[in-house]
Amino acid sequence: MTIILRTGFAVASLVATTFGAATALAAGPADWPRWRGHEGGGQGGDVALPRGWTAADWKWQATLPGQGHGSPVVFRGGVYTAAADEAAGKRFLTCHDAAAGGLRWQREFAGPIEPHHAQNSSASGTVAASNDGVFWLWATKDNLRVEAFTPTGEPLWHADLGPYACEHGFGASPAVWRDLVIVPIDHDGPSAIVALDAKTGRERWRVNRETGRAAYSTPLVIDRGAGSRPQVVVASNGNGLTGLDPATGALLWETKCFPRRTVSSPILAGPLVLCTCGEGGGDNLLVAIPLPTALPAAGSPPLAPEPAYTLDRSVAPYVPTPVCSGERLYLWGDRGVVTCVKAGTGETLWRGRVGGMFSASPIVVGDCVINVSADGEVVMIADGDAFEVLGRVPLGDTCRATPAAAGGRIYFRTASRLFAL
Repeated sequence: MTIILRTGFAVASLVATTFGAATALAAGPADWPRWRGHEGGGQGGDVALPRGWTAADWKWQATLPGQGHGSPVVFRGGVYTAAADEAAGKRFLTCHDAAAGGLRWQREFAGPIEPHHAQNSSASGTVAASNDGVFWLWATKDNLRVEAFTPTGEPLWHADLGPYACEHGFGASPAVWRDLVIVPIDHDGPSAIVALDAKTGRERWRVNRETGRAAYSTPLVIDRGAGSRPQVVVASNGNGLTGLDPATGALLWETKCFPRRTVSSPILAGPLVLCTCGEGGGDNLLVAIPLPTALPAAGSPPLAPEPAYTLDRSVAPYVPTPVCSGERLYLWGDRGVVTCVKAGTGETLWRGRVGGMFSASPIVVGDCVINVSADGEVVMIADGDAFEVLGRVPLGDTCRATPAAAGGRIYFRTASRLFAL
C-alpha cells in the first residue's frame, strides 16, 4: 500500500479536533431520504443490532414486481425502491408501508430494455425523497428521465434530459437540496450537472462538464445551516472532485484527481471529503481533500485544493463507498477485504478478510459496520480498533443494494425482495 500524505499542520490540527463528533447520530434517524441516508454518510445511529436472526425474526417481507439494485429509501413512513421486469419492458417505482410492509402504491414505466453489465440492472438508481416529492432516475441511450411523485404517489412531473451513453448501463441517483433536485449526467457523451425545480421540474441551472468515463456517483449535499455556505460535491473521471454552489451551480472548487471511472460516491470524513475511482481490474485510487470552507465570492476564481492524502489499489475499493465512524474510516473492498484506516491520515489500523464479492456499501449501526455481499449474505463486523466478524445472515437472494436504517428498523433489499428487521 502506498499513502501519499500532504496534510499540513493546519489541516492536521483541524482533523484532530473535528473527527470525534462528526459522524455518529445519537439515536437512529427517523428517515433515510436518499442513497445511504443523510449526507450519504451511512449513519444508522446507536440502534442495537442482533448478531444473527432467522426468517421468523423479520418484521416483514415483501416481493417486488421485478428485479433491481436500487437501494431502499425511507421517508414519512414509506419505503421506496425501484424494480424492472425486463421481459415485459417495464420498470416500477414502489412504496411499502415502513411499519407493516403492505404496498402503499406502485407506478409503472414502459420503455426499452437495453444491454447492461452483468452486475447492473434496469432499475439501479436510488430514490431521493423530500417534503416536495419522491424523485427517481432511469435512462436508455436515447433519454435520461426524471420521474417525480408526491410521497403518497400522485404524479408531479416528468422531465426528459436527453441521451445517455454508457457501456455498462444506467445507475445514477439524484440528491435533493431545499427545493432543487440535483441530477448528475456524467456519462460517455456531453456531460452536465442539472438542478430541477422540485415542484415543477423546470430547469433552474445547468453546469456543463468534461466528458469522461460514465460516473455512478451520487451527489453529496452539505448544508450545515446558518453560518456556513452550502455546497454540492460531485465526482467524475472527467472533472475529479468538484464543489458547486447548489443555489446557482457556480463552481467553488475543483481538483482533477481521478484517472479512472467513479462508481462510489463522495463522503465527508471530518474536515475531509473523499471518494474513489477504479476499474474492474482493481486499479483503484482513493483521494481525500480538505473540504474548502473559505469559499470564493461570486465572480472570483474557483479554488483548487490539494489532496491531503491518497490510497492506492491495495486498499481502495472500486464500487463500495467507504464509511466513517469517528476517527475510523472503513474501506470495504469489492473482493471481501476490509481495511480500517485513520480517517485523518490514511494510516492503516487493521485489515481483515470477510470473503465474498461486494457491490453494496457499508453502513454503521450501533457498534457494527454492516454490508451485504453480492450472494446476499449480511456481514457484521465490529466498529472498533481490531478486526472482528460479529455475525453473518443469509438473505437467500442476490444483492447489490445498500441497506437503510430508520425508525428503529433496518431495511434490506435483494434483487427481488424487500425485508425489514
